[in-house]
Amino acid sequence: MDYHIARNNQKLGVFPEDTIRTRLQNGELLPSDLVWCEGMPTWKPAADVFLVGAAFHVVPPVIAPSPEIPQQAAALGGSPVVPRPPKPDNYLVWSILATLFCCIPFGIVSIVYATQVDSKYAVGDYPGAGAAAAKAKTWFWVSFGFGLIPMLLGIAYFVFAVFFGVAMAGFPH
Repeated sequence: MDYHIARNNQKLGVFPEDTIRTRLQNGELLPSDLVWCEGMPTWKPAADVFLVGAAFHVVPPVIAPSPEIPQQAAALGGSPVVPRPPKPDNYLVWSILATLFCCIPFGIVSIVYATQVDSKYAVGDYPGAGAAAAKAKTWFWVSFGFGLIPMLLGIAYFVFAVFFGVAMAGFPH
């Protein structure tokens, strides 16, 4: 039977019983980590489910599961739900626009990071998703800046040329 494991409201994964016991013994999982599987009404500490208190010579305190988790689990057909942080903006649209209208090389770098945000968030790598979003935003602004500077110089050159041409129009050649 596979068990869902969570620590600090973050899902750590789904593991078979023998893997959980091994990870509890070598310290990768804590006796206080919450465990849930199909048929269990609420999340319970691993120590209660796998009777590991004697192996650690400590019986961890009972951690009351969040009252939201059973409701969420019931709403989703029995699968447990661990609350997630909000998904960061991926800046994909801005990255594409910066690539098309500003600076292609830096815009491509921004697109690469922007596409990583959703996939990292989907697998539960929330810090990685946030870091990819920050890098996508940074490279968007770099691309925008490198596209804006030549554009402003071109506009200034055009305005100067028109002004100089109008000013010179009154002088004989």
